[in-house]
This record gives sequence, C-alpha cells and structure tokens, in this order.
Amino acid sequence: MIQTDRGRVRGLLLVVFVPVLIVIGVLTSEVVGQSDSSAERRTALPQPATGVAPPVMAPAPPAPVPAPPPAPVAPPVSPEPAAEPLPEAAPSAEPAFAPDTRYVPAGAERIDVGEGAQSAAIFRAAGSAGLPGPVVIFLHGWVAIDPARYGAWIRHLVRQGSTVIFPAYQTKPAYDTTTPLSNVLAGVRAALGYVLLAPGRLVVAGHSAGGALAADYAAVAADHGLPVPAAVYSVYPGRKLSHLKVPIPTVDLMQIAPGTRILVLVGERDSAVGSGTAQRIVAGAGRADAELLTIRDDAVDRHRAPRSPSAAAQRTFWTPLDTLIAATERANRSAPVP
Repeated sequence: MIQTDRGRVRGLLLVVFVPVLIVIGVLTSEVVGQSDSSAERRTALPQPATGVAPPVMAPAPPAPVPAPPPAPVAPPVSPEPAAEPLPEAAPSAEPAFAPDTRYVPAGAERIDVGEGAQSAAIFRAAGSAGLPGPVVIFLHGWVAIDPARYGAWIRHLVRQGSTVIFPAYQTKPAYDTTTPLSNVLAGVRAALGYVLLAPGRLVVAGHSAGGALAADYAAVAADHGLPVPAAVYSVYPGRKLSHLKVPIPTVDLMQIAPGTRILVLVGERDSAVGSGTAQRIVAGAGRADAELLTIRDDAVDRHRAPRSPSAAAQRTFWTPLDTLIAATERANRSAPVP
C-alpha cells in the first residue's frame, strides 16, 4: 500500500516538473539567442580605419557679441565697369617724312647751318633769297636756344624786311662760359654764306648773355674777317648767373669801331643780372657812340620781359631796334658812292 502511494507521487512530480523544465529551457534558449544576435549586430557595424581618430563633435559656438554701431561713411560709389580689351590696331604706314617741328615764322623760311653749338638758324621772308637787305644777328639769353622763345620778335623783324641770323652758340645744359663767343663767330660765318648783306646794314642785337656777346662781337669781328656791325643793341646784358661758376669772359670793347651806334637797356627791377654789365659796356666802348637807357616801366623792367610779345614789350624793346635798323638804311643812302 505504501509503495503504491510512492509510485503515484513520482508520477505526479514528473507530470508537474517536466513541463516546467521544458518551459525554462525554451526561455533560456530565447534569451541566449537574443544575446548572440545583439553581438552579431554590434560586430557588423563599420569600424574606423586604423590610425584615424573617431570624429569629435565640435563644441557649440559661443553666443555672438553685439557689434558697436558703424561710423558714418560716405555713400558707396558704384565701381566702374571693367574696361573691355581694345582690339589691336593694325600697323599704320610710315609717313613719307617726319613733320618739321622747328619754329618757322608765318610767311618766312628757315635755313639751318652748322652743327651743335656752332650752328645757326636763318630766318627771312619767303622768296627773298636773291635780294640784299638788312641783317640782324639775334643773340638769345642763356640756354634760350630755341628761337621760339623770341618767336614773335623774330617774326616782326622778318616782316619788317630783315634777315635774322640766330646762332645757337651753346647746347644744353650749357655750363661752359668760355666758348660762347667763338661759337657765335662760327655760327655767323656759316650763315653768311646763305645771306646777302647790304653794305653797312648789319645790326647785332642780344638779350641777357646775348646782350653782352653782342658788344663782344662788335669788338672782335674785324679780327676774324667778319662784317662789323653798324649798330649794337644790348638788352638787359649780363655775363654771369647765380648758378654759373665763372662769368663769360670780357673782351676789349675799345676795339669797337668809332661811330658804331650802341644802345644798352637796363631794367630797374632786373635782379637776375643787375646793371653792372650794362654800365661796363658803355664805359668800355669809349670810341663808339654808346648810350645807357634805364627802363622803369613796371610791366617790362624785369629780366624776362624782352621775351614777351605784349604791347608794352613791343614798345620798349622792338621799337628801338626798328629805329636802329632804319638808321642803317639812311646812312647807307647818304654814303658817298665810290
């Protein structure tokens, strides 16, 4: 009886516990399976390459600080549009000759003779080459080598019937004060080969350094076989400017022939050369008929005034020279016929 009951108990335990064990086994397998799947999924994620750091999240930017109010500025200027490239121009044909840029007075012709500092320009009325007449040797101021500096005055002289010889006598920068006179003589000599000079009708005129050289030419012309002037016109003469180390050398003005008319002008306010050279010319030309005239007109008593074409300059400088030229004609007419 007792054994029978024990058998019944074992059977009951098997009936109860076997299902429980089965359930526990199923649950355990599911949990283990889930764990393996998660491990596989984690392994399947892409791994960073060797030596490359994983990305780091940048910190959030700080809050912007409010900027101070802008200073007032000028209204904006619209930029100019970029220039379009110009098409390349076709090469133009060379002119048959270069344009003449030398100064030539209207109605006149110009002849250039000599070279460098010993050259000269000749101005005369067009078509007057075969007619003898008055000749004016016009000597410019220091480094005023271009005759255009005295263009209006030269044009006036040509219209009045004179042939003008304009010696260069120097080249820029012109610091040499020892050769101007010899250069003047060379330029005049070259020019006289193209000029017909009426007897006794040569006048030498000059401004500044040219005014001093005009008197020098009158003193030495005969010794060099050149025609002596009937008159000398020296306007605001000077032998030295402040930037020159030595003055233009003087010559013995007592060699100027007796009866030569010399008119020397000095400007009251001429601070460039003063009146010393003018006074020495008049005093030195003791055998000539020399006169010193001081200009006190505020419009023309400064050193550069003789270059001006103003009415005051024409009255002050041009008219006395015209008078000297006209006087040579009267003297020529009254001269006894040989």
